[in-house]
Amino acid sequence: MEKLKKLPLGKSDFKSLIKNNMYFVDKSMLIKDILEGGDVILITRPRRFGKTLNMSMLEHFFSMKENSENLFKDLKIWNEKEIIEKYLNKYPVIFITFKDTKKDKLLSMKIEVKALIRKIYSEHLYLLESDKLNILEKRYIKQLLELEEIPGKTDEEKDAKEDTIFESSLKNLTEFIYKHHGKKVILLIDEYDTPIQQSYLNGYYNEFINFIGNMLGSALKDNEYLEKAVLTGITRVAKESIFTGVNNLQVSTVLSELFNDKFGMTKEELHEALKYYGMEYEEEKIIEWYNGFNFGGLEIYNPYSIMNLLYEKKIKNYWINTSGNKLIKDLIAKGTAEIKAKMYDLIEGGTVTTTINENLVYGDLNVNVEESVWTLFLFTGYLTWIDKKGDEENPEYTLRITNKETKGFFERTVVNILEENRIDYKSIIWLLTNNKKKKFEEEFKKIVEGTLSYFDVSGEEPERFYHGLILGMSVGLQREYIIKSNRESGYGRADLILIPKEKSKPGIIFEFKKLDIDEDKNLKECAEKGMKQIEEKNYEAEIKSYGIEKIIKVAIAFDKKEVEIVIK
Repeated sequence: MEKLKKLPLGKSDFKSLIKNNMYFVDKSMLIKDILEGGDVILITRPRRFGKTLNMSMLEHFFSMKENSENLFKDLKIWNEKEIIEKYLNKYPVIFITFKDTKKDKLLSMKIEVKALIRKIYSEHLYLLESDKLNILEKRYIKQLLELEEIPGKTDEEKDAKEDTIFESSLKNLTEFIYKHHGKKVILLIDEYDTPIQQSYLNGYYNEFINFIGNMLGSALKDNEYLEKAVLTGITRVAKESIFTGVNNLQVSTVLSELFNDKFGMTKEELHEALKYYGMEYEEEKIIEWYNGFNFGGLEIYNPYSIMNLLYEKKIKNYWINTSGNKLIKDLIAKGTAEIKAKMYDLIEGGTVTTTINENLVYGDLNVNVEESVWTLFLFTGYLTWIDKKGDEENPEYTLRITNKETKGFFERTVVNILEENRIDYKSIIWLLTNNKKKKFEEEFKKIVEGTLSYFDVSGEEPERFYHGLILGMSVGLQREYIIKSNRESGYGRADLILIPKEKSKPGIIFEFKKLDIDEDKNLKECAEKGMKQIEEKNYEAEIKSYGIEKIIKVAIAFDKKEVEIVIK
């Protein structure tokens, strides 16, 4: 019996994987796609979808420092004889990965980035002996490598000059390598946005973005020494002097068809892997658990989850526990009641329709928090898109939770974040469900008066604010109640319905009414009108269909921060 190949758990070095005969999902035709693509190519995908492994494959294919025939002779790209003859091991390559640059201080981050650049330069020490470089160019290399002191009267002056040296370091290295070899350079930058995101999270974004932006931007814009540049990341960072002005830029995100089958596993590749490791009997269940990623209209599976599944032979959450997701957590915490309301709708199997900002700007995340939240959830893989409508200039996407694995993230992490950032709403709802109606009214009014600003409830649709507020109150009830909002019920639409999972508990109906000064004498009359609407339109129908007899009806009327409540 043939011995099964080892699974490449945690492996991202292509050469090591092939030489050790590990299981490899053949993505080598990415090489052809890259060669046929733009001069500068940016590929964004969620974490753990093979970005670093693919970049390592590109490095070993193009690099003139080695003979890689044995690595590629059994792969699909080997059939492209013209490409093999013209490009295999024919180019100098610069490969840098920022995936581990996670520092909480500006100085620490700069030191880390500079260390990475120094490491790359140290791989090209032969340039110091090259007769193709002049004295000034060699002095530049020595200063960068700390082999020669940077001139300056003060430490601040020296630090400023050092920053300037590093801001042009990648561009200059491509020039030096070109002068020595007489060949243009392939530049590969993996997880380019990691340090940018870290700078935002740790409060030194404005100070850092110019430094890293100048470094990457100078290497990518009008660089006559570049044959091709490929960058990977999770998000496309715009307006940050990195890609602005880059000629022939080609971008592939989860929304585009470009390279859509080259990262992650297709359904066919999943089937092949399950069959190889004898788990095809579980295929239907595995698809149900892990499918849902939509890359440019193609069904894709997370290779990290699948490889761990094949190793442990257990269907469970693998991928969602591999990252801190601090940025997403911060944005959820800052989110409006509207965002929080939609989070619960998603957990209940609902969808969100929104515009997506493919040109995400970290510096502007607080300007449009809602769009930023959904964009990041999509690009990081926790949500997937199932429909696209509207014109190409400003399309809207319908999003849902990606699969059962990612739903676990929402049920645990997202709900916990919302609970951590709320008043003790659970106890307020408890008052209502335990027939303490007067106390509920008092506590609800205190919350509104003490915590909400005029601007929170004075928008075009203030009903949504109160709706979101009640949904926030319902956080702790998800195990006990089915929470439905804006669903058809009876002859109309109930604003919010809580359906108990135990028939002995009461169901709850909420109706929200904004004071209409032309029709209502006061808030009390407005609330009574809301109660009448609940009864006349038979909003109780959906709850009763579950076999629930006891129902609490709540009509809330409001005018900015003034509130009146009627409960039956």
